[in-house]
Amino acid sequence: MATTIRTARQLGTDAPERVRRTRVVVVGAGAAGLTAAMQLAAAGVDTILLTAGTLLDSATAISTGRIAAWSGPRDHEEALARGFGVADEEALRHLLAAAPLVHDKVMEFIERADALHAGRYETNGYRVQRSLASVVRTMAGRLGSSLRVETGARGIDVLTDDSGRVAGLRTVCLDGSIVDISAPAVVLAGGGAERFWARTTAPATATGDAVAMALRAGAELRDMEFTAFAPAAVDLPAELTLPLDPAVTLGRELRQAGARIIDQQGRPALAGLGEDETKPSDELAMAIHDWLTGHVGQQLFLDGTLIGETSWAAPPLSATLAACRARGIDPTRAPVPIRPAPQTMIGGISVTPNGASTVPGLYAAGEAACTGARGAAGPSNTGLVEALVGGFTVGAHLARTVGSFGEPGEPAARETGGCVPAAARPRITGAGQAAGLMREHTELTRAAEGLVALPTGAPFSGPALSATNLRLVGAAVLAAAKARPESRGWHRRADHPDSSEKWARTIRVDLDDEGRLRVRSSAVGNRAGR
Repeated sequence: MATTIRTARQLGTDAPERVRRTRVVVVGAGAAGLTAAMQLAAAGVDTILLTAGTLLDSATAISTGRIAAWSGPRDHEEALARGFGVADEEALRHLLAAAPLVHDKVMEFIERADALHAGRYETNGYRVQRSLASVVRTMAGRLGSSLRVETGARGIDVLTDDSGRVAGLRTVCLDGSIVDISAPAVVLAGGGAERFWARTTAPATATGDAVAMALRAGAELRDMEFTAFAPAAVDLPAELTLPLDPAVTLGRELRQAGARIIDQQGRPALAGLGEDETKPSDELAMAIHDWLTGHVGQQLFLDGTLIGETSWAAPPLSATLAACRARGIDPTRAPVPIRPAPQTMIGGISVTPNGASTVPGLYAAGEAACTGARGAAGPSNTGLVEALVGGFTVGAHLARTVGSFGEPGEPAARETGGCVPAAARPRITGAGQAAGLMREHTELTRAAEGLVALPTGAPFSGPALSATNLRLVGAAVLAAAKARPESRGWHRRADHPDSSEKWARTIRVDLDDEGRLRVRSSAVGNRAGR
């Protein structure tokens, strides 16, 4: 059986009911999308900010990432070492230089927003989301503003002209109507594809829309084999979880406050690992995974019952406590079962530090994008600040340059095809099991074959769009993981447990002329095709 899926270059939909025009379309209203739109609006660039939900619905809003660690300079050599030999040094230098500046700016927004509404039970990510959304709402509401915010609208496909340059975006509205937006530049900031896995800390919207749209439009992906896991996510039985409800992350701040990882007898379970609260997430996640694998039928727990009431009542622990109690768990009274769960995709649309993809006019930022700065893992708490840096950077870049872009061309006809039926979602997430913390060639191949076998003739709908995008992005994850025959950073292979110097390279994925996934490797700093 074939192990490489073939996909249409554009999804078949009804003809658009109308065409709108702007200069830049920003897809996604998380940290990256909001900051990009903010920069464009400040420069007076006609911009449409598109989001399927509201300005408070995003992966950022439930993120437990901390930006405080980026308030000052970070050690370059230490950050580079956390890339495990495959970090792009140019991209990393940009991230390290920009992060403190972005931190200071975002903290201004947070302090201003907190003066009006201080949230005791909010995650760090929600405070960032709330403050940025407030700024964007204000900018969009000004008389004569160049920024329009469109909620309840979802991107389907990036439109391109005969030369392959961006011509706009096809979208679907809440009422099911199809609308095309004509624009010479599109910024994809729509998050990751963690819903490829059955159990994840990511929101239900993490269906890989941005990455799938970019791939169908001809863009290149990179580092898709690397996915960061939350080492300790709440592990509830299936009968106690709601469909698509994200697992609660029990982060490092709990362990630093005194919580311990214990077994069912209440004994410290990872004594051989040392101080687990100071270990990098990849090491701790793998240690927990290995323990659970070696103790079939048993569970590990995070015991926070000895943390004082004062600590539980203050952020950020108060936000974790509220999230747990909303799911019927009280970590102040009993240890909580834990298991690693996919949290953030490190790979994504291959972009330069200014957000440019391999498709002219197509940009990406946030979790949908990958500059290579993180390599195979990256420094701790990188995801949220990288999204902020990416959004500010691409917004500022387009504010300076989009005036030189010509008018968008006519969208060219690309090969169209049907969708994967929504009923196939369980089979897609089943394939995701092969791309867990420990991978193996045979299992990766079997999972890829399962995705190839899925039908693709379903009519267009929102649920079918999610299934179609997850299948495509999941296939890219499996292909990249299979193409790296070694263990490095977050990518671990049971059949190749060691790192190999010859694989200190970047794995790149795109579509060939027939719409089949093509996997190649290149030197880490190679930016050919830009």
